[in-house]
Order: sequence, then structure tokens, then C-alpha cells
Amino acid sequence: MIISRYILKEVLLTLVAVVTVLLLIFLSNRFVYYLADASTGALSSDVILTILMLKTLDALVIMLPLALFLSVLIAFSRFYKDSEMVAMLACGVSIGRIYKTVFLLALFVAMIVSLITFYIAPWATEQTYRIQDREKAVATMAGIASGRFTAPTSSEGVFYAEYISDDQTELRDVFIHSEHDGQQVILSAAYGRHFVKEDSGGRYLELQDGYRYEGLLGSSDFTITKFKIHAIRIQEQEVVRSNRKHKAHPTRELLDPEARRQFAKEHHRDFEDLRRYDAAELHWRLAMPLSTILLALLAVPLSRTNPRQGRYAKLFVAILVYFIYSNLMGVGRTWIEREVIVQAAGLWWTHGSVLLLTGILLYKQYGMSWLSLKSRHSTARLNTGEGQK
Repeated sequence: MIISRYILKEVLLTLVAVVTVLLLIFLSNRFVYYLADASTGALSSDVILTILMLKTLDALVIMLPLALFLSVLIAFSRFYKDSEMVAMLACGVSIGRIYKTVFLLALFVAMIVSLITFYIAPWATEQTYRIQDREKAVATMAGIASGRFTAPTSSEGVFYAEYISDDQTELRDVFIHSEHDGQQVILSAAYGRHFVKEDSGGRYLELQDGYRYEGLLGSSDFTITKFKIHAIRIQEQEVVRSNRKHKAHPTRELLDPEARRQFAKEHHRDFEDLRRYDAAELHWRLAMPLSTILLALLAVPLSRTNPRQGRYAKLFVAILVYFIYSNLMGVGRTWIEREVIVQAAGLWWTHGSVLLLTGILLYKQYGMSWLSLKSRHSTARLNTGEGQK
């Protein structure tokens, strides 16, 4: 029990560190991506944090198996570097016992991954789609930056303002270009004001001291109107449901043929195509917790080094193995969608490959089964005790 707790402590501490690093890399990358969308008006700055958190929940499906794999590898590499692994084996701690400890930890993490991949991730993806659909329909000044030409997603045309106040209500040196029924409409004004009418709740952009140019492109027949105040109603668009990827569909719907048949009918989709993609998605969701366990078990023999190599000696090899495994699962998913392989085969052949690699490494390192290895250590310990007597 002491050895098991020690191994769990070392792996868990490393796991927390690895997950933290991966989360920081992911959050910084996605934050910059969504910040760019907000600067162009494609996304409101108010929802960036919400979408970022939802995307993080979805990313944990990939992040946790990789983090556990690297954590076990780094922890056991340190055991080998400091000769702790040799001491454990010399004291009669069998590989089977070590594997049992790692397996129980991997099983616990796999249960968390299962909860995320089967329930939380589809929900988070669906919520992200809903927010993005709503953002496309909502007419707002948020996301429009001063001194930059912007094409708002809620309207057709180009908008520019030299200055916009922090509360997005006061504007200066405004330029607007739009097209209506083939007519080019250009508005320029010295000042502008964005407000919401209290009685109706409608949004308006009020321009002051400006000109309105209207006419056909390439023609000299333009109407020029000078105005003191010109108010424009910002039309609200209807929220249109965008096409969802299969990762956004709840697991219970993927398992219900009648529900999927109804979905195919409502959205004018071919049921057989839908069924193939559903099967591929189900195999992918099942593969996430399985890969968590298999990668953790593989990390134990893969981490074996001599004290002179250092604790990170096998890190490059481990990352290479992970990417090959991950890409094979991606290829297998595509094959299921295209019916290259039968659905029953699924991604089991990729998992079998990792399991086979683990067995080969164990055989090369110990040359016998865990049971006989355990017996050998027990016998060695007894013989040592007899010799001392």
C-alpha cells in the first residue's frame, strides 16, 4: 500500500502540472483566435469567456488521455533515473502490482473522460453553436473597433468610425457603405450615436452633420443629400440554426435509430449517410476512455531508461507514439464514415495495436508473464532470507 500511494502521489502531481501546461497553451491559443473574431465584429466580446470555457470542456476529451500518458511516463522515468524502480523490484514489488496501481488510476481518469465525452462535450459543443448562431443574428455595435473597416455579421456592407467611445454609444467621423436593390448607398457623418429606443426596444444609429450618396455603381447619376440628423434602424435578424457537426449530437440520440431517422427527415439528410457518421462518432467517443487506459499502461514499459539517460529521454518517442495512435484513430474514423471498413471493426484495430506494442515491450524487458515474474521475485526474496539465516 505504501508503494502504491507513493506511485499515485508522483503520477498525480505530474498530472496536475501537465494538465495545467496544456490548459494554458490551449486557452492562450483560443483566446487570441476569438479575440481576432471580436475585433472584426464576427463575435461579441461579452461571450468570448463563455465560449472559451465551453471549448475547454470539449478539449479535455483529448487533453486528459495525453496528460495522463505523459505523467506516467515522466514519473516512471524519474523512478528509473533515481534507481527507485530497481529498488522496488529488488524488494519484491512485482510489475503486476505496479501495473495494478497504474491501471486503477487510469480507470478513474477514464471514467472522468467517459463522462465528458459522452455527455458534457456534446452539450458544450451544442451551447457553443447556439451562442454563435445568436451572435450572427444580434444587431449590435459590440466588436466594431475604432479606426478599422468592419463588415458586421448582422448587416451587409462596410462600417468605419475614426473614434468609438468605450460604451459603444458615441462615434466620430463615420463612414458606411451598403447596397440596396443594386443601388450603392454611402453615408458619411461627423458624429454618430448608437442607442436603444425605450418604448419599442429597437436599436438605432443616429448620424449627425453628414451626407448621403446614392446611385448605381459606374454611373454619374448619384443623388447627394446633406442632412443634419439621419437615423438608421438596425434590423434584428432571425436566429438561424447552423449545421451541427456530429460531435454536438447527444449520445442518446446517436443510439436511437428512430430519433436519427426523424432528424434526417426534418433536415433533409440521407439516413444511411447519417447512420455512418453516427457510428463513427460513437466509436470515437468510446475510444477516448479506452485510449486513456491503454496509453497509461503503455507508458510504464516505454519509460524504462538507465540512470544516465535522464527522466525526459523517452519523451520524444512517447509523443511520436501518441501522434501515430491519434492519427490512426482519425483515419479509422474516416474509414467508418466512408465505409472503407465495416462498422463492427470500428477503431478496435488501433487499440489492439497499442495493446500489442505494450506486450512486445514487456516481453523484451522481462521475457515472461507477470505471474511468473511475481513468483520469481517472491522466490528471490525467500532465498535471500534463508541465506541470511
